[in-house]
Amino acid sequence: MPEDEYYPDIDSLERKRDVEGLIKALQHKDYLVRKEAARSLKKVGDERAVLPLTKTLKFEEWQSDSPILSSVREFSAEALSIIGDERAIPHLIQSIREDKDDEVRWRSVYALGKIGDRSVVEVLIEALNSESWIVRENAARALGNIGAYEGVDSLISALDDREWRVRKNTVIALGEIDDPDAIRPLLKLLSDEDADVRRKTVDVLAHMGDVAYYPLMELFQGKDWFTRSKAAEVLGKIGDRRAVPLFIDTLTTNKKENRNRYVKGRVAEALGNIGDVRAIDALIGTLEDNTLFVRQKAEEALIKIRSGEYTGNFTQFSNGSISFNYPVDWTIKTIVTNEKFEANNKDHTIKLSIYRKSDLEDTTFEDLIKIWDEIFEYQNIATTTKSTSQMGDTRAFLMIGDNLKTNNIIMIVGFMLYDFFYYLHFTIKSDVNPEDQEDIDLIVNTFRIHVSYI
Repeated sequence: MPEDEYYPDIDSLERKRDVEGLIKALQHKDYLVRKEAARSLKKVGDERAVLPLTKTLKFEEWQSDSPILSSVREFSAEALSIIGDERAIPHLIQSIREDKDDEVRWRSVYALGKIGDRSVVEVLIEALNSESWIVRENAARALGNIGAYEGVDSLISALDDREWRVRKNTVIALGEIDDPDAIRPLLKLLSDEDADVRRKTVDVLAHMGDVAYYPLMELFQGKDWFTRSKAAEVLGKIGDRRAVPLFIDTLTTNKKENRNRYVKGRVAEALGNIGDVRAIDALIGTLEDNTLFVRQKAEEALIKIRSGEYTGNFTQFSNGSISFNYPVDWTIKTIVTNEKFEANNKDHTIKLSIYRKSDLEDTTFEDLIKIWDEIFEYQNIATTTKSTSQMGDTRAFLMIGDNLKTNNIIMIVGFMLYDFFYYLHFTIKSDVNPEDQEDIDLIVNTFRIHVSYI
């Protein structure tokens, strides 16, 4: 068969992981063959394909007359994001700035976020001003993935974007960067017109924890019933007991601003989440409220507090104590005195180990992340999520991956405060359901390191 009539079996090449054969197919005259070859290289994810893929990613002006060719470039960008090789960066930047197809451009933006090199922050900030909302959305996501503190001001501006998807992903990005300067701008989105944006804002502010307490309390003491109810919801998720006296006062006084059923309901819910027994009498009194919503929230809160649904766990070391909350149906035990804990949920689908490392010497936070990158690679764990954050002086990183040998999900959350380092190692045997996710979030979001001499 003449060379120009050869049509490779892409599926067969993919099954055999024949990278060279797929690279050859990537140069075929038929765009459908090139498209399928790029799609397969995305699945195979081999670094040998980087340079050939950058060639098929390249936009030529004549391609504007053949929009169907964009599929090749789309799959090429996706493949480069999976491979994650820094050699692709200049080509992806060129794609973002020159390609006429928004589908290609957003995939190139996404790929830069996955590669995670900080040199691209300026390009991503530039992409936040794109005319295409899907490009702006992915630029925000990418800045969050990289943890780009330099992009905070631009992301704060993007909170006013006309497209809800952009606002939602901007909120998520600011949560991943975890800069306290974003707290007050985020408060405004608690009353966003879109429910998804509001939900994400609640989650992000709750994750920010202590540093969000005072701005939220100011908002709660305002006049608008809707923002007050959302502030109460977040304060409940943070679980700060300083809010309890004011919340009790909200339920027990007959001030006009405290009569709104949504404010009272969310306050009752928050008291249940905080779990302070001081609130029991106020909640009992609220059971007689004339609004069903308020009565239900008060009843649920009482059940939580009385059953001890959230149990505090505090372990004292010579220094560097830790504290965290966990559901009562979890089992927590010490394995090595004051150095390691193990835990599991009620059906044993999630195992948690908490380790303390005190011999770090000159090991930096960035070194710790690199160490876990190497561990994931050595243990054949494919990384799916990676991010960093900071709350006060405590720095944290999150890594999630699929263990290709056991099919378990592995989740690592590392916390570093000065020279104290702890990491939480979750082994999850199946897909995470909403109840399991709430349990994990409770442990991670309430984890604190306490240092007495600083």
